[in-house]
Amino acid sequence: MKKFVNDNELLSYIKQFNGKPFKEFDINKRLDNSRNKGSLGQIVEEGIFGYEINSDSRPDFEELGIELKVTPIKKNKDGTFSSKERLVLNIINFNEEYKHNFETSSFIKKSKKMLIIFYLYEDSISPKDFKIIDSIIYEFGGDDLSIIQDDWNNIIEKIKNGEAHKISGSDSFYLEACTKGATAASSLVKQPFSNKLAKRRAFALKGSFMTSVYRKIVLREDYDNSSLKVI
Repeated sequence: MKKFVNDNELLSYIKQFNGKPFKEFDINKRLDNSRNKGSLGQIVEEGIFGYEINSDSRPDFEELGIELKVTPIKKNKDGTFSSKERLVLNIINFNEEYKHNFETSSFIKKSKKMLIIFYLYEDSISPKDFKIIDSIIYEFGGDDLSIIQDDWNNIIEKIKNGEAHKISGSDSFYLEACTKGATAASSLVKQPFSNKLAKRRAFALKGSFMTSVYRKIVLREDYDNSSLKVI
């Protein structure tokens, strides 16, 4: 597994893959017989950074406190670019998360600072031909951090009130608790303050927020560094 002494070394390394398709570093041929784009992150982990797939609660680049995320961008008919989907982060443990404050939460420990790799999604081609557009190191700051903290508090408040089964994406602005599970039955879990089962959920950054991050940082549209911290 590759190690990096600082953020700039990590960023310089990953930027050499800009413009390259995933098939060039799919060392375990995950995409040979599949259109499963969910494996793209694993391909980056294995083929670019040389580490084994894991579900560790610690950030991927622990020495830097940086989590790795791979996310799609789409080109709209009017020529603009938008995030194709929300950026899913870590699973919410209803029985543990409410015991923490925001600063010690699993969300902050795992995702406060992220290496975000953007790739261009094109419906007409195979995922193996999707190309990396650019990469950034992103850290929550300014107004964005305040809003995300409010979102986190709203989610936790529902858990404490025994209403984890009522959590909705409409409860928040940037950070949401999206459902996680292949089927409704498999996604139901216990919650601490109610006998009602709740859908398994994960923290996620909404697609609209990711569009804003991409446009402000990568495309430099209306960039405001008081709100977005990036190197």
